[in-house]
Amino acid sequence: MSLLHDMVEKLEERTMHSGCEDGVVVLRPEHDPPACRYPAGTRLVASFGGRSGEIVTDSVVTVTTKVSYMFGAPLETPVQRAAACAITNAVCAFFCFTRISGACSPEAHASCLSSLKQDLDGSGVFLIGTMPALMQELSDQITDSPASADILLVGGDGLTSDEGVEMIDEYHGRKRMIFLGPSASGITALLNLEHWCPSGI
Repeated sequence: MSLLHDMVEKLEERTMHSGCEDGVVVLRPEHDPPACRYPAGTRLVASFGGRSGEIVTDSVVTVTTKVSYMFGAPLETPVQRAAACAITNAVCAFFCFTRISGACSPEAHASCLSSLKQDLDGSGVFLIGTMPALMQELSDQITDSPASADILLVGGDGLTSDEGVEMIDEYHGRKRMIFLGPSASGITALLNLEHWCPSGI
């Protein structure tokens, strides 16, 4: 069982008998901004009950499904994991489990990065997921492996790739792990994980 399975189980538990498990979710890729500045990829947006949630990933899909699709699902592929994250983010926004369903405006990017650097306080970090902006901005703090890092930063496809999921599960509870952006709004709200998205909307 991975942290993503825990996320889905918690969502199922918190929405049980609400009737929402049969609710229709529309998943589609969105290529227009705004998107979180940190992860690379395309916004996969899930729409549910008039609310939306998203994850930035390379594993996109266009499909109409039900919330219950992911209950008990093995989540074996990046596409399945990305869909589960996007759906969870949308349902959490619908139930107001999280206030964040989308990225901040570009005007907030500089202050977000500045505050993140301040919070990291020069610690050694390892990036779980493809995040070119942070590779550049934190170049002098990035370590060669998660084992040698003080803090793990998780973004976008770090939640969906085989390698990312394996690292998250290996180091969860062993190292400080910060989940970045709207992509992680649902999993962090449901599992009480550390989330960084100070200006998300």
